[in-house]
Amino acid sequence: MPDAPPPVRADRLAWPDAARGLSVTLIVILHMWASHLIFWIGNHSVMGFIEQLVDWTSPLRIPLFFFVSGYLASRSLQKPWRAAWRGRVFAISYLYVLWVALIAAFIWVDNTANGFDAESPLGMVLRNVGSPETHMWYLWALVVLFIAVWLTRRVPAWIVVSVGAVISIAAPFFLDQPYRQVAAAALFFSLGARLPVVTEWLTSRRGTWIFLAGSAAYVGSVLLGPTGPYGLADPLTSTVGVAAMVAIISTVAHQRWMAVFRRIGRNTLPIFILNPLVFLLLNDLLRSLPNVSDWLARHTEVGALYSIAVILATFGISLGLKAAADRIGMRWLFSMPARWFSAPVRS
Repeated sequence: MPDAPPPVRADRLAWPDAARGLSVTLIVILHMWASHLIFWIGNHSVMGFIEQLVDWTSPLRIPLFFFVSGYLASRSLQKPWRAAWRGRVFAISYLYVLWVALIAAFIWVDNTANGFDAESPLGMVLRNVGSPETHMWYLWALVVLFIAVWLTRRVPAWIVVSVGAVISIAAPFFLDQPYRQVAAAALFFSLGARLPVVTEWLTSRRGTWIFLAGSAAYVGSVLLGPTGPYGLADPLTSTVGVAAMVAIISTVAHQRWMAVFRRIGRNTLPIFILNPLVFLLLNDLLRSLPNVSDWLARHTEVGALYSIAVILATFGISLGLKAAADRIGMRWLFSMPARWFSAPVRS
């Protein structure tokens, strides 16, 4: 009989789940816009609205995720290395290699079926071990950034965070993708992991005032437009945006209407892994139905409803497949087999 999924701890904080849920929702919207809707919906008001949403949240979605992930990893820095590395390095590395292999095979099959050039799955896996080029790059980054803060855990926190800030600021000048996006997350992960006192201040009773001040600074920074090589996602804008969102989410996370974000935040892994594959299959479907795709492009209202339906379906499919895997004894798809170690994997 497969193991039952672990229950949610009674003492589990609500706001990190809600914050990661919001971050992943924004990431899914980005992926949907960039890899699916842009080919089928056209240039009417629906795409304009989504494009504006993507632009305005560009400085927020990834930095918020890594800040919260760093904060959740801060306790592991106090544990013996074996316990800390099992859940934060070995387990995540296992998931990264497993899913890069599965995604490589999926893309190879899909490209072959559609008559496109198809890269060898093995070659794709080997390349991505050292160069995270798929959407799974965030797992690669979590491992690298945790190792970095672990190895420097005896160094004063302000030095580590300062170095993280320098790396994030300098990344666009010295690094190309995919390493640039990993380096850009260094400030936020190190800040969350090494200075949890900052998070505790942001989630204090001053949350509403911090949110108002941070939101004003965020809007002002975005309205100033691109700054150097950063575009809208410069570190200053990201920092004030993360501060504002953590502050306000901590005050409303327990509300009933936030339950959906809490649920998403507890299941970031399957959603993050599977959402681009859903969009890839939808592209295949619409490519085979030209009349439907043409009709979809011509009707603004239908395009809006379709966009909402795709988001809901993506979450439903991702969570459904995760639940099915747990039920039929395939939990190894989303967590390291329990017999390999005792520490749980935090998605």
